[in-house]
Amino acid sequence: MTTEQQLIQPMSKLSVEDAESLEELIECARYGELEEIQGMVKSLGPEKAKTVLSQQSEYGKTPLHMAAANGHIVDIVEYLISIISPEAINIQNEQGNTALHWAATNGHVKVVEALVSKGKADYKLKNAAGHTAMVEAEIQEREKVVAWMLINTEPDEELQEEDDNDDNEEESDDDGEDQGSTSKA
Repeated sequence: MTTEQQLIQPMSKLSVEDAESLEELIECARYGELEEIQGMVKSLGPEKAKTVLSQQSEYGKTPLHMAAANGHIVDIVEYLISIISPEAINIQNEQGNTALHWAATNGHVKVVEALVSKGKADYKLKNAAGHTAMVEAEIQEREKVVAWMLINTEPDEELQEEDDNDDNEEESDDDGEDQGSTSKA
């Protein structure tokens, strides 16, 4: 097991004290309580903080998931990115969603930008439904997120396939209409 794999382990392998710290950090991240997070990180120490912040709750949540889902960009998301391991940025919850999926789904453009640009989040990672963060943003009609991702990331193959299928359907509809309009009874 590599050092990075040791950092990302099930919550059940944490000590009771560390599990409680994780739950508290998740709640602080959810509500945007930066000073509390900084205080806990300081009291845990750098290595232990990195380990605890890289863990998942029993439902697969991390502090980064909660901060991203709730749009706490400049303060908490960037702070967490500066502490956690690079692999922890792409941790998936029970539904396969990453912090990037949550930020995109909820329309938090600045969080998406920080996760991709500063955190190097894997924007091609798919959740259990087979969707990337960009597809989730499109489903939720988060146009600003989709626009940012189209400009700043590689094309999403899933979106391209959907567009191609839509084009093919339109072409076949046009062909059917043309044939029907030219035939005479």
